Amino acid sequence: MKRTFAVLLITAFLLLVLLPAALPTGVSAQSSGYTIDKVDHQIQIMYSGHVVILDTIHVSGQITDGFMIGLPYQYSADVLEGFAYDANHVYQLNLGVQLGEHSGFYGATVDFNGNTPSVFTVAFVLSNQLITEQGNGVDVLSFPAYPSLARDVGICNVTIAFPSTPISFTINKDDGATSDQIYTRTNLPAYTYAPATATFQVTSGTLTLVTITNLNRQITIDPSGKVTASDTYRIINNSTSPLSSFILTLPLEATNVNVMDQFGNLQGTVSSYPSQNMILANATLQTRLSTGETVVLTAEYNLPSAKLQGSNYVLADSNLFPNFGYYVNQATITFTPPQGATIVSPKTSELDSSSTLTRNTYQDTLAITKDGLSYVSYLEPQQSTLQLSFNYNPVWVSFLPTFWATILAVAICIGVFYVRTRKPKEETHSEKKEQLKATEQAQTLAAGAPKTSGAKTSQQASDNDITEFIDAYEDKKELNNELKSMDAKAQKGKIQRRQYKAQRSAIETRLEGIQRKIDRTKETFKGTTGGYGDLVKQLDLAEADLAESEEDIKSLESRQSTGEISIEEYKENIGDYQKQRDKAEATINGILLRLREKIR
Repeated sequence: MKRTFAVLLITAFLLLVLLPAALPTGVSAQSSGYTIDKVDHQIQIMYSGHVVILDTIHVSGQITDGFMIGLPYQYSADVLEGFAYDANHVYQLNLGVQLGEHSGFYGATVDFNGNTPSVFTVAFVLSNQLITEQGNGVDVLSFPAYPSLARDVGICNVTIAFPSTPISFTINKDDGATSDQIYTRTNLPAYTYAPATATFQVTSGTLTLVTITNLNRQITIDPSGKVTASDTYRIINNSTSPLSSFILTLPLEATNVNVMDQFGNLQGTVSSYPSQNMILANATLQTRLSTGETVVLTAEYNLPSAKLQGSNYVLADSNLFPNFGYYVNQATITFTPPQGATIVSPKTSELDSSSTLTRNTYQDTLAITKDGLSYVSYLEPQQSTLQLSFNYNPVWVSFLPTFWATILAVAICIGVFYVRTRKPKEETHSEKKEQLKATEQAQTLAAGAPKTSGAKTSQQASDNDITEFIDAYEDKKELNNELKSMDAKAQKGKIQRRQYKAQRSAIETRLEGIQRKIDRTKETFKGTTGGYGDLVKQLDLAEADLAESEEDIKSLESRQSTGEISIEEYKENIGDYQKQRDKAEATINGILLRLREKIR
């Protein structure tokens, strides 16, 4: 019995081990459901020295379990971002994964989300640290000679492109050196590990190692629909050589281009490239930029006007950013329609986390931010275009002139009234006699009347006065905080404009009434004993310091957002202003606390 049971166990074990090896499995069939026929491996160096690797992959069969591609691990620290796309879709690319069971690679997986493309492209954007300057205009580029894939490749075509044709060029790679920018390899094995170097020299000024920390693009539309743009770049020279010029990329539709730095106009030339859908503006710097130094460049130009369609103005198919030949760490574009206009498209519900629609009392703005921007973004089939539309009442054109004309007229009337009341009137002899008689009568009455004092110079402030003052001041602080909260909600579009205007007007009216009560009580305190006059003086000084510090903070934040100052300079100064504000608030709270103690 035991022997029979043992035989059965051995037979079952052999069946479990040998049968799967003898029969084809569904998993192995699925994993072998495609082959890679060809890969076009392109290495492209941008004007800023950043390196783009474009692998266009041609497959046969269907990819059902994702697609893996990678680079030698030595390039992992230089990967800034990655993309995957075909003619119609943009796919999710998961970076930093292991390439199969092999080590020494920096892998990425393409998620096709149910699609089965036969041709698609994977793009990696790498830093300009891969280029090493050798002096005398000679540079060395480190790059992967071939892609690292999880399958064998039938044929791999490699192309290396520079911003201009190299004067000299040589590649050193494991399978042999070459001086050609185009070469081919057949039967490329899976998991190829092929770091290589290229020694080259290009025309001076066509390759500039820089870091563009941010780009701030302001698009302004006037009441007639005219569109003006202003691009502000913050550029750091990373090259060992001084920087004497820089080439800015502008939209092909740009006209009346004017390029300047923070000191004024620059010398430069503008060239149009319709085939690449861009304009290049070569700006010559007034002074050379040394290694590590920063320059702020601004390009101002006009764009096609917004068109009136029905009751709305429309800025159709606006390319958010042109075909850049360099890499920008962070870019922000802000659309500002005329004052009084209301943006109707895109709606707040249609915006993602990178976009902000701000609705102020008289002004709507739309801001869009993108981290990492280059011409690779422009290659995607779903490139960033915008349909901006807004409604606008032409009456607003005359609003500001009418407003200022009214203010001027009121000021003139007040001035005339003041001059007339202050101008001495020519008096007759009888009038002088009557005035002298009235003065004598007044003096006689004053001599016989008991002396009184209008100011409470010898009185103590009552507990009721102190309590009312403290309550009024606390109400003032609470309403100011409520105004700040409401402004923040309005900027994020969380409150309707009509509701915002009504609530703000009501709060401001209450604040005016409370401020009048506070001012009256201050005057009462100034005429009393017990040190209240000194407390009022200290309170006035603290309020002035608080207002000044808050204004300085707003100004600093505005200058940092427009790129006038660096984030380091912002951090250095913001702390001082915040300390000044906190000190003023502490002084005010201390004065209120002392007043409370006097009525206990």
